[in-house]
Amino acid sequence: MKIRYELPKKSKRKLSKKYYHRLSKKEIVLILLFSIIASFISFIPIIPSEPIKIITTLFIFLIIITSSFYAKKIIGKKHALKIEHSIWELKTFWFAKESSYKKPIPLGIIFPFFLAIFSLGTIKPFSFFQFDYEEITSRRLVKDRGWKRGLRKEFAHETDVANTASAGIWILLIIAIIGYILSLFGISLGEQLALYSLYYGLWNLLPISNLDGAKIFFGTNGIWAVLTLLYLIGLIILFI
Repeated sequence: MKIRYELPKKSKRKLSKKYYHRLSKKEIVLILLFSIIASFISFIPIIPSEPIKIITTLFIFLIIITSSFYAKKIIGKKHALKIEHSIWELKTFWFAKESSYKKPIPLGIIFPFFLAIFSLGTIKPFSFFQFDYEEITSRRLVKDRGWKRGLRKEFAHETDVANTASAGIWILLIIAIIGYILSLFGISLGEQLALYSLYYGLWNLLPISNLDGAKIFFGTNGIWAVLTLLYLIGLIILFI
């Protein structure tokens, strides 16, 4: 007697789209605030006097940060993850549980300002954010052949988180390519868009702490290596 496996019926109840696509009020504030901070860091050591240059740079970082946030939220949907961005924080100074700070240190504010100012603008760090995730298990399906498609994964794998984090890096690479193409047609905005997209992505590829780069490196280090190489090649092309 053959056993017939049936896939579970789709639930009529749909999860709210806010779990995946919508930015929270906190995230909107972060985007606006850190677009201003990123613009300031990009100007160090000389703040331009032309309003149009300041507005243009601010607009570029709004595109970069918003695109990165949305890409991770959308890809997070495929892995049944609710993504929430926050300021990059340092919670412990060692691996033991006893080595936690009473209050997390907001590295996303301190690190970029400190490095940019003390290097007199020679180094322009754009490592501002980290993201946490909440699992939506009701949408978690094993992507496999045969009857296993009817099984559900209980927990997210490191690769799920890594793929979600890498989405924000891939989209910046695409934006950089678009910016470079625009620059070939003599549009000055394009060169800035390409340069800052690559800078932003490369800084967030650092495999440290709770940055996206750490999530990618420890989840799929092959993709991390490919992305890092592509970003370095992109910067070399821009500076040739």
